[in-house]
Amino acid sequence: MRCLRNMFLAAMVVLSFGIPNLALGQGPGRIIYTVCRKYVVDRNCYKCSKYFAVRSESEAQAKCSRWGADEDPYYFPSVGRVFAWKLPNCTCDSDDENP
Repeated sequence: MRCLRNMFLAAMVVLSFGIPNLALGQGPGRIIYTVCRKYVVDRNCYKCSKYFAVRSESEAQAKCSRWGADEDPYYFPSVGRVFAWKLPNCTCDSDDENP
């Protein structure tokens, strides 16, 4: 009986956490989190935009060019990865000029 219960619990965990992640990670409507970055010469640091979600690379490049970024956009699969990357790579203090 205990073995059957453990198998049932394992199956529920796989169904609860595994299948939704597979479904979200596939398909043309997948959301990609993006950050733009530019170098500020006067302050000798890198300024980053706030993260935003896009569905295509061309959309991300258009938003970054409107913001004035001098580098290609950076792409991330999740918001957590965005903040982990921004911490060491965005060295300017934040201000209200971000999009």
